Amino acid sequence: MRFNAPPTDICTAVLAGIFIAISSSAQADIDLNAGINTSYQKNVNGSPDLPTPANQLSDRATGLNVSAVYFTPIDADNTRYFIGQVGGVSTKYAKYNTLDNSMLAASMGIYQQFSTSWSGQFTGRNFSLTTQQDARNAKGLGGTVEIKDQLSQSLWLKGTADYADAKANLSSYSYKGPTYGLGMGYLPVEDTFMTLFYSSATQDFQTVTPFKAVSRTVYTDVTQRLAKNWFLNVSYSRSSNSSNIAGTDYTSQILSAAINFSY
Repeated sequence: MRFNAPPTDICTAVLAGIFIAISSSAQADIDLNAGINTSYQKNVNGSPDLPTPANQLSDRATGLNVSAVYFTPIDADNTRYFIGQVGGVSTKYAKYNTLDNSMLAASMGIYQQFSTSWSGQFTGRNFSLTTQQDARNAKGLGGTVEIKDQLSQSLWLKGTADYADAKANLSSYSYKGPTYGLGMGYLPVEDTFMTLFYSSATQDFQTVTPFKAVSRTVYTDVTQRLAKNWFLNVSYSRSSNSSNIAGTDYTSQILSAAINFSY
């Protein structure tokens, strides 16, 4: 069975890039972002790997995302900022349109520069998920803590801890749980950026029979600046999904290319 995608996966796309935006300005500012992506997804139906992967289905998907970020310093030294963001993501599948979904999210929080290399931020968010299955439509709350170490001008490390609580129209699709992640970013040459990230998300579903799912994901991408405000991004992710119910474990993969605009 296909487990619900953790809302943090979608919110990462909606609420990304705040560290980079804040570090580039010491004044109040607004960043506007938009993008379109196409992806090839393997095992979109979450069919178990064993005893055979023969029933695993693949599909192409097209996604759109928009967001607006506001940030302003709230101390005299410009080391602490208030940040707020609103955004949305919509995904449409080529064959299996019952998987089509969209999400709206809004967040606010505090960014803090601790030293020349260490920074962190805490954000809380509200999100709304809409699918083609009314029972799965959900609204929820979440919070994220991030700590970043800028090791050099071209290399950083970041750790994240997130918690989400989603209430679906049908209670058995409601869930809550944490996500932990560790990643790194590297700038090999000017205007080219690479990231590698690992996350582990736990979802405790509100079912009569206890059902807990764990998704472990490895994600990597390369972003190339094409022009002043235009970026090309290519990414790959592989997820290993397991649960406390025997025979439901499966893996899934996504290969994606995107064009993004930021102003």
